[in-house]
Amino acid sequence: MGRVETRMYRRRQKRAAWIRWLLLLSLGIAAVVLLWRGGQASFLAESMDDAAPTPGAGTFDKTVESREVTLPAQTWYAIQTGVFSTQEAATQKADAYTSRGAPGTVVRQGEKWRVFIACYGTESEASAVRTRLETNQKVDTYLYAWTCPELRLRLTGMVGQLDAVEAGFTLLTSAAGTMRDTAMLLDAAQLTTQEAASAVDELNGRIALWTDTVRSRFGKPYPALVSDLLAITDGWNARYTALGAAEDATALSAELKAHAMGLFDEICTWRAIMAAQ
Repeated sequence: MGRVETRMYRRRQKRAAWIRWLLLLSLGIAAVVLLWRGGQASFLAESMDDAAPTPGAGTFDKTVESREVTLPAQTWYAIQTGVFSTQEAATQKADAYTSRGAPGTVVRQGEKWRVFIACYGTESEASAVRTRLETNQKVDTYLYAWTCPELRLRLTGMVGQLDAVEAGFTLLTSAAGTMRDTAMLLDAAQLTTQEAASAVDELNGRIALWTDTVRSRFGKPYPALVSDLLAITDGWNARYTALGAAEDATALSAELKAHAMGLFDEICTWRAIMAAQ
């Protein structure tokens, strides 16, 4: 009986060792798959109930952490030339201003379509331009405060992933603002056409760098939040082509204003959708 018990004990030891080996092998494979996919399984984004400060960017590593981010509300001051109940009527109005050298841009808000011909970062700048239009060209306009809503998020993922996502938030709003302000400086003859084009090229380089970075840090399929940001930046190539095709300062200014407002509207619409979830 002693020998039988000894053999049975040794068999149990071997079986236990075999089970431990399989368990370690499974864990190793799971870890490799997680790293190969960029750690996307650990990346989560959800709305926050309470405001919190945005933490500073850290160095790229794969440490998993949670981070609370607040994207503050941002207001542009738009020179509005009309509000319409149908998109067709708004488009006709916008086309009429475009043919006169001003970029008529249609923005839908609820059941209304607004036509803007310019946007500025401060109320004083917009008011000054509006006064000149009414005085010199007899154009009736309305000053509209166009506010992009605040968005509060709680993000969980690798540090390098969170840094890339936060950089995307900043890049999108700054890209719209850069085009807006470049057009304003071009109109005021404070920039040459070549200098304005160089600013657009620099912006293109930043967007390309961010896109390459974020794609390298997340595996497919991308998390929904990352896909949303990439969808907005994917439209940049068409914008960049249109800006590059402008033949003179007037045409470039018109394109810059139109694309600045178009990008800002995309950002605001996306934020509103995210905040409602």
